[in-house]
Amino acid sequence: MKQILLVFSLLVFSCIENTIENEDQLTVEGYITLGDFANINLTNSIPFKGVIDSLEVIKSIEAKAKVELSNGNETEILTLKKDASKFPFLFYRSNTIKGELDKTYKLTVTIRGKSFESETHVPEKSNILKVEFTDWLDDGIIVPGTKNINLIIANNKLEDSYFKVLIKNENDNRFELARPFIFNTENIITDTFPLSISYINFNEHGERENLIRVGEVIELKLVAITKQQFDFWKSIEGDVTTPLENSSFTNNIKSNISNGAFGYWSGEQTTAFKFKIPE
Repeated sequence: MKQILLVFSLLVFSCIENTIENEDQLTVEGYITLGDFANINLTNSIPFKGVIDSLEVIKSIEAKAKVELSNGNETEILTLKKDASKFPFLFYRSNTIKGELDKTYKLTVTIRGKSFESETHVPEKSNILKVEFTDWLDDGIIVPGTKNINLIIANNKLEDSYFKVLIKNENDNRFELARPFIFNTENIITDTFPLSISYINFNEHGERENLIRVGEVIELKLVAITKQQFDFWKSIEGDVTTPLENSSFTNNIKSNISNGAFGYWSGEQTTAFKFKIPE
């Protein structure tokens, strides 16, 4: 997800370059999950003209910020950590504060004399009642050997819920965006609702392929997120079903980070699955 957000931020700021007058723009991807420490990824969004230079991307990582986290009872300054297996490979993590339900988490990032603030909470996780596999249809025609993953999800909460869906083959290194990538329960009034998930790729001929194939092992994450993170992804075409180069972006990027930063600070809860796809 970190690579995805960085590419999105580069594309967005290249599209609106004239409106930001080439100023540095902080990109924040921050999340805290139930029972776990907060993770904050900071990069500097740099407009690009057709080519993403790898050196510029590495230089975009913000490693000299002061990052503070408060849960209302205690406050700590987050520690800069390194993980060479992901990008950004430098990130900030809490060491004492972990995610809990019914608490508000205030984030403050101070860098180059400016402060960026946000608040969030940890949402309740999804309740999956049933998992089924059905044949995948491409333009109404069954594609042999491919499936959809169908979830039946409980919807008995008093408040609307928001989710993102990540998927990968067990042999892949990282999760990708499922189809759909984001969804919510704002217009769902029934006690349960179905969600049909596919994993679409485009081959060298531009043809759609569903990577949920019979006999392969698929890993799926259904992540409960806040409305603020949902609105962020929605505002930059978060429900991606076409190649990135065909996606459109808007100046009206939703962010719950103050002072003009790009990105989000959000609570998350993940429900994870691992299936061998049946015939």
